[in-house]
Amino acid sequence: MSNHHNDNETWARTNGYAFHAETQGAFFEGAGCLDIFRKADRFRDHVLGTHRDRPFEIFDALFQRQDQNGFYYIWQTIVVVPTSGLKLPNFDLLPRRETGGMNLLGIKGLDLKLAPTAPRDEMHLVDAFNKNYSLFGGGAFEAMEASIKSADHLVPSLSDMTAICKPGILRFLSTAVTGFIEVQNGYLAIRAPETRIISPGISHTILKGKERESLLTVANDLLDVLANAANEAPLRALTLENTFNPFQFLGGIIGGVIGFCLGGLTGVVLLFLLKEKHLFLIPVLAVGFAAIGLFIGKMLTRAK
Repeated sequence: MSNHHNDNETWARTNGYAFHAETQGAFFEGAGCLDIFRKADRFRDHVLGTHRDRPFEIFDALFQRQDQNGFYYIWQTIVVVPTSGLKLPNFDLLPRRETGGMNLLGIKGLDLKLAPTAPRDEMHLVDAFNKNYSLFGGGAFEAMEASIKSADHLVPSLSDMTAICKPGILRFLSTAVTGFIEVQNGYLAIRAPETRIISPGISHTILKGKERESLLTVANDLLDVLANAANEAPLRALTLENTFNPFQFLGGIIGGVIGFCLGGLTGVVLLFLLKEKHLFLIPVLAVGFAAIGLFIGKMLTRAK
C-alpha cells in the first residue's frame, strides 16, 4: 500500500471523513460533467466530508499528457465544493503559465480591460489577473468550441461576468496559488497547481494527507470572497476583450502541417545525400519544421 494512500486514509479517519480507495468520479450529482474531469481516466483516494460548514469531495485524478518524448500519465489532486447560495456564471480560470499550447493557436480566453484613466491600484489588479489567468466564459471547452464557429460568440456580456470581476476577487486571485479553477452548474472545482514548471518532466501534482487541507482552504476562501463581493461595486469602465483569433488558429494549423511535410521531405532527401544513414533526422526535422511553421503561421495572421 503506497504512502499517499496511507496518509489520505489516516487524514480522513482522523477528521471523521468518508474514504474510498477507488471511485468512478465525483459523487455530487451533476459534478461529473465538469470540464476539469473531461479527460480523467481514473480516480483514487476519494475523501468526502464537511470543511468550514461546506460539504466537499477531494481526490486524485489520472490524466494522460504528451510531450516531445511521447505520452505519459500524471495524478493531480482536485477538490469539489458546492457553491450553494451564490449566483455565479459558468466559467473556467486557467493559469496562464499552463496554456502555452493554446496560446500558440491564438487562444488566450478573455482579458479584462480598463480605461487608461482608471486608478493605479485597479490597473494593477487587472494587469496581475491578465498575467496570471486565462478566463473562459461558459467554460474552456465550450468557449473554444463556440469561438471556432464564431469569434464574437466567445465574449459574454459584462453583466454576466460581473460577479467574478470585482476588486476583492481580483485581489484574492493575485495572491492565491491554484491550478485550474472551474465553476459550473453550482459547483466549484480547483486543481492543485502544476509543479512541472519548476521541475521539468513527469510530475504528479498530488497533495497527501493533511496537505489536502491547503486546497480545501483555497476553495473555501474563494467562495467566501465571491460571497462578500456580491455587494461590492464593480470596477469602473471595465470591459472584456476577446483574445481568440480564429485566423491565428487556422494559420497555426496550416503552418504546422506545411512545416511537418517540408521537414519530413528534407529528412528523406538528407538520408539519401549523407553517407551515414541517420534515420532519426526524418522525425526530428518533421517535428522541428512543424513547430517553426506553426509559429510563422501564427505570426503572419496576428494582425487580422
